[in-house]
Amino acid sequence: MNKILKIIGIIVLIIIIGIAGMAGYVYYRLKTVKDTHDLQAATDAYCNKFMSKQYAPGLAVAVIKGDKVYVKTYGYADRESKVLVDSNTIFEIGSVTKVFTAEMTQLLADKGVLGWNDPIQQDLPDAAKLPMDDGTKLLHLASHTAGFPRLPDTLLKAMKNECDPYNDLTEEQLNNYLKYCKDKKKPELDNYDYSNMGAGLLGHILVYKAGKPYDTLLQELICWPLGLLHTSLYVNDSSKFADGYDEKGKKTCHWNFPVLYGCGAIRSDIADMVRFVKANMDEQDPLCPAFKKTQQQIARIPMGGIAYGWHIDKANGALSGIDQIIWHNGGTGGFRTYIGFIPSKKAGVIVLANRATGEVDALGIDLIKKAGITSFAQ
Repeated sequence: MNKILKIIGIIVLIIIIGIAGMAGYVYYRLKTVKDTHDLQAATDAYCNKFMSKQYAPGLAVAVIKGDKVYVKTYGYADRESKVLVDSNTIFEIGSVTKVFTAEMTQLLADKGVLGWNDPIQQDLPDAAKLPMDDGTKLLHLASHTAGFPRLPDTLLKAMKNECDPYNDLTEEQLNNYLKYCKDKKKPELDNYDYSNMGAGLLGHILVYKAGKPYDTLLQELICWPLGLLHTSLYVNDSSKFADGYDEKGKKTCHWNFPVLYGCGAIRSDIADMVRFVKANMDEQDPLCPAFKKTQQQIARIPMGGIAYGWHIDKANGALSGIDQIIWHNGGTGGFRTYIGFIPSKKAGVIVLANRATGEVDALGIDLIKKAGITSFAQ
């Protein structure tokens, strides 16, 4: 019996050594991959494959590497009318809004208007104060560790319009939920639980503390300094607004956010998103110092970490030998977005699509991994 166990132990050890050796070899190969200087061709290949599989009617993609940017658009903003996507086509960016909300919070914190360690109870108006102060801080809202559910049942039940669900909500309903909520857990940095409610509430607190509408703060703090011309909660030129298509490819409604706008209400185009991502990496940009503060990990999650609004992908980074990826994605009923960048490589990717498909995330990850090891042709 002991002999059999010894043999099994030896076999297991050999397997472990073999797996470790293979992993080491793969890592070495990835770390020593030769730069083909053909990032543009690689981007086209990935995107053409995406479009050939009809994952979305339209697509706008940008790849940043150092001082160079490659922007390419594909397909239709309106499939039925054959309106083509261009660099000024506006998409809903969904939960990428959370990054803007966190960075606006940081900019206001730098101005002394509020602080990440502020208890939310002191920042909420009387009509929306929680039944008791459980120690929840602004940093918990930004890192999905506040203990709020993704969306409370009371608000979900109020969403009668499946096509444009958030448009049914009112501030009174939000305040009543907060005042009487019973489904909130205690805030804990080691208990990540993704929450639209928490991020949306952070947006409201910015409004309460600054005394200005969310979109006004967005324009003053980020859009005007960066020259973002088409980033807003509102679309002035509807002819530039792409139509959205649901998971089955059927045209669907745009989403509107009378409340909880801080979690998913922003619309933007590829040109603006390039400026935004570059500002998060370019240390010469006046907003970069504040933006970089939001990229610092404050909690751990499987295969990565969570910062202020941003997620940190350590798994894909390590497997590709390209360092960690700072990222966020977003989705509404008819749109999907992925943005990610590698600060140490000055590499970034933006993918905007007018269909609610998870394939956008896969495309974004493929592109950012490629951008991490490949350069544009000279």
